[in-house]
Amino acid sequence: MTITTAKLAGAIARAYARPLAVPLAVGALLLAPGAHAAAPPDELPTAPVTEGILAPWTPQESNARAAGAPRVAAPPPRMERWFTPTFEVRETWSDNVALRGEGFERSSLVTELVPGLRLRHKSPRLVLSALAEFHYFKMSDNDIPGTRRSSRYLRSEGKAVLVDDLLYLDGNAAIRNQAISAFAQSTDGNDYATANRTEVRSWRLSPYLVHRFGSAATGELRYTRDAIDAGNSGLGNTTGNALSLRLNSAKRNQHFGWAFDASRQDIDEEVRNDATIKTANLNLTYKLSRTLNVLGGIGYDDYDYQSLGGANAGKSWNVGYGWTPSGRTSVQMTVGHRYYGPSRTLSALHRSRHTVWSIKYDDVVSTTRANFLIPSAVDTAALLDGLFLPNYPDPVERAAAVAAYIRATGLPPSLADSINFFSNRYMLQKQLRATMAYRGARSGAVVSLFHLRRDALSVRESDSVLLGNSLNTLNDNVKQQGIEATLSYRLSARTNLSLIANVTDNESLTTALKSRSNALRVSARHQLGARTAGTLELRHIKGNTSLQFASPYTENAISASLSMQL
Repeated sequence: MTITTAKLAGAIARAYARPLAVPLAVGALLLAPGAHAAAPPDELPTAPVTEGILAPWTPQESNARAAGAPRVAAPPPRMERWFTPTFEVRETWSDNVALRGEGFERSSLVTELVPGLRLRHKSPRLVLSALAEFHYFKMSDNDIPGTRRSSRYLRSEGKAVLVDDLLYLDGNAAIRNQAISAFAQSTDGNDYATANRTEVRSWRLSPYLVHRFGSAATGELRYTRDAIDAGNSGLGNTTGNALSLRLNSAKRNQHFGWAFDASRQDIDEEVRNDATIKTANLNLTYKLSRTLNVLGGIGYDDYDYQSLGGANAGKSWNVGYGWTPSGRTSVQMTVGHRYYGPSRTLSALHRSRHTVWSIKYDDVVSTTRANFLIPSAVDTAALLDGLFLPNYPDPVERAAAVAAYIRATGLPPSLADSINFFSNRYMLQKQLRATMAYRGARSGAVVSLFHLRRDALSVRESDSVLLGNSLNTLNDNVKQQGIEATLSYRLSARTNLSLIANVTDNESLTTALKSRSNALRVSARHQLGARTAGTLELRHIKGNTSLQFASPYTENAISASLSMQL
């Protein structure tokens, strides 16, 4: 069976009249053993050129060209294509489309149309990457409460050289659905339910100057403006302005190094009083041997939030070591003290031929706002980058290979990105995360374990708008732990099977409320053509619907989709 663009266009047009035709058609294409893409024409032989004169032709150059046939000049190089339009149509049947509690479930057939645009460009002066999608949902039963008709998704970032060796610019922007509370419905897989979620829009723009002070040091002066808009969800919209200075010693001295950084951030907030955060740190490094470094640092933090009674400013110090026995293994650990108490960090990384292992721990003063701008989740592409390094030493080719691998195996853009929840309070966030990625000839796996503790540092009144007076202690002290695993298997050159499973336990230590959410997704993806793929997926989700007591819900769904790059 040969798949062509004309046939696909006709099939999609007929599917709109009969929504069930989509999963049936895609299923037939996936299961057809002889399915293949239309074969491209054989490449024409090209003759070598020497200083503008065609070199003499010999029979070894090509067996396809008969004697005396005219020579074919090499085609001109292709212009880089920045934009790639995409389109996806998905048909889903769900037995609990609005994620309601037991006894209130409503089933429905959901038709989803997803036009999108992918942008990717890299040149010496400009690097851009973006994915924008608009999701349109059509229910077979239109009177189901708690469902939406559309949603948006955007993930973009860019860097630019404005003046060589002096002025640079980077920025990012994002739009996505985010869970409001850690103790209610998750956002895993179901994009059309409205329970416990809202659209969050964020952007960040940062110009900065770089200067080299001879052979002694390098410096960076950076200005950053950013904003978070969460609509009418109770999380106050915020705008931030920050100025930072960073100085680093040059690498000329092989034994001693230093780094100094200072910053001031002013945040305009709707719910809380406007805040100012000031920090300054001096870090020192001394190389004892080729593999071992001694670390130390001093600093000062100043936060002006309304605290619960403790300090919100003070001196800090840390000592530690860095060990790098090889280019594949590194360990760095520090212990110290900051104004809120003991402070520790750990970063360990090991890379082998087929695996990447990572363990990280840190404790920081953070907010929901900061976690949107600098996510707590693990970036999947960054994690897999080391696995592709031996085969793709060029960064551009490696990034493209990683992106293609993520799409083919169904990996999420980030791991455990649902642990962030809404709060207007400052938190002491302690996070431990262990991650492993494996890539074999046919199989692959990514496993992430995390343990997160957030203790409130500022007064709870700022969460009254978000949670109400009766629940404003819910986020005083929250513990979250869980595991997420993604397994993939390449059945053939065009077919991949994948399994994504996660379990997250959430506990409010103040109110004793506990909830567990878990999800299981099994899918098969078949490449129908160079730019067309079909996917079948089974989904099972369990969780809680109430912020006050146990109220479980379950969703079972099956979906079929057809995606194209135009």
